[in-house]
Amino acid sequence: MKREMDRGLNIDSSQTTEKFLHLSKEVIEFLIENLIKLHELEQEIFERSQKLQNPAEPNQLQAGEKELWDEYKKRHGELISAFSMSSNMERGSSFGKPTKYEYLLNPDTKFLFIMKSALKAVVETQYEEGIIRKDQFILKKDKDGWKVNSKKYGFLNDSTWYKDEL
Repeated sequence: MKREMDRGLNIDSSQTTEKFLHLSKEVIEFLIENLIKLHELEQEIFERSQKLQNPAEPNQLQAGEKELWDEYKKRHGELISAFSMSSNMERGSSFGKPTKYEYLLNPDTKFLFIMKSALKAVVETQYEEGIIRKDQFILKKDKDGWKVNSKKYGFLNDSTWYKDEL
């Protein structure tokens, strides 16, 4: 399910100085690759959770559900720690359908790439899931490469950004 960069991502890099334009593919590929891993984990755990459900007791905790949540939290944390500067970015983990980053598979998703210094980049995504929504990822480069430093979300025609978790 990997989204290929050659498929023609809709990237607006008009706010990036020319000397950093060549980094847009590297940064966006890094971000998409890691967010798709979160998508795939969430999708897998959701499907396994659905199999545990008992239609006779839909609101009751089912056998194996607690262990599934524990596994999800552990694997989610491992994925996040590999590409995030902060372990605090995993607090809000949950799984469902659609997944949190399923929108990355949609060819209509728009990307805004902003880079004005060699050590910091901003990637904003714009997508529609009932309403038009935006995600903003602040990435910083350290000795190990690019890492997500923070994430926010917002809505079309609204200049307010709200703190979010990966």
